[in-house]
Amino acid sequence: GVGKTTISKKIFNDTVVRDHFNQKIWVSVSSSFRMEVILRSILEQSGEKSVEQSQEGGQSGQISAVADQSQLLHKVISLLKEKTCLIIFDDIWGEKGGLDLWKKFFSSDLPESDCKRSCFIITTRNKDVTSAITADEIHQPSFLDDEKSWLLFSKHAFRKIQEQSLREKFEEVGKLIVPKCGGLPLAL
Repeated sequence: GVGKTTISKKIFNDTVVRDHFNQKIWVSVSSSFRMEVILRSILEQSGEKSVEQSQEGGQSGQISAVADQSQLLHKVISLLKEKTCLIIFDDIWGEKGGLDLWKKFFSSDLPESDCKRSCFIITTRNKDVTSAITADEIHQPSFLDDEKSWLLFSKHAFRKIQEQSLREKFEEVGKLIVPKCGGLPLAL
């Protein structure tokens, strides 16, 4: 609720960023991810053709269900060698799942020199994940102070209220609500 995904989306959709990278890929990780699904998502968003065509005559541009994880990882590594990519891993969870993803994806199969031209952004709510990865930079959004909380709340809560007496009544209630949101933009 502090704005990790919102900040990442702004970066992802920025025109300067768009012009800098050959590929922009957004991967929503969540708490119950499967590595194969993550790798398939990366390849599909990059426009890669099937690793193998399925026996049922899979469609072009879709990654076949019969490709195993190592084949998929190999294709992703090839992609990173050939193109400059921005890959955002949004919402990597806890120690086991999030760290497993990170270790598998950035294993010895993916030498640092192969992905120097690419950029990876990771959002997480877990400090163990941030301490386990080797990041060039860590940005930790902070909670809003009372003044900024009130401004954000007012901007959304009162934007359509024109009548002053009605607005004052709503402001009284708002002044009780805002402190309970604890400076979280999403709650406000």
